[in-house]
Amino acid sequence: MTRLGVSGEPSPCTSTSRNAPGVASTQRPQVSSSRVRFVSGGDRPLTSEPPPRWARRRRHSVSRTIAAELAENRRLARELSKREEEKLDRLIAIGEEASAQQDTANELRRDAVIAVRRLATAVEEATGAFQLGLEKLLQRLISNTKS
Repeated sequence: MTRLGVSGEPSPCTSTSRNAPGVASTQRPQVSSSRVRFVSGGDRPLTSEPPPRWARRRRHSVSRTIAAELAENRRLARELSKREEEKLDRLIAIGEEASAQQDTANELRRDAVIAVRRLATAVEEATGAFQLGLEKLLQRLISNTKS
């Protein structure tokens, strides 16, 4: 005798031959066609009967565990997001400060270039004035020695 599965075909794990006399039978008793044997070992009716109480409790327990894990994952994701946002804010502040310092450095460079140009102009004017003064002094000395 064979046991019929859901598809109505014989189950491959069931033998159709009889055991030899004196050998203990390892087959399970025949199950009526209105019930299906599951891997977990439990029979489940094919009708729309509610699952047993232990199965409902187990499902609820698993559901609660999954819900708790999901809630914890959401909490951790929010915490991580908050930390990353704080890091980004710090980086933005550092970048803004560096930019402001760069702007200040550029202004100081411009001011230094202007000051060096003014100094060069002043040195040229002073050199020109000194040269003119030396020329006048030299002419006076020459005219004093002639007279």
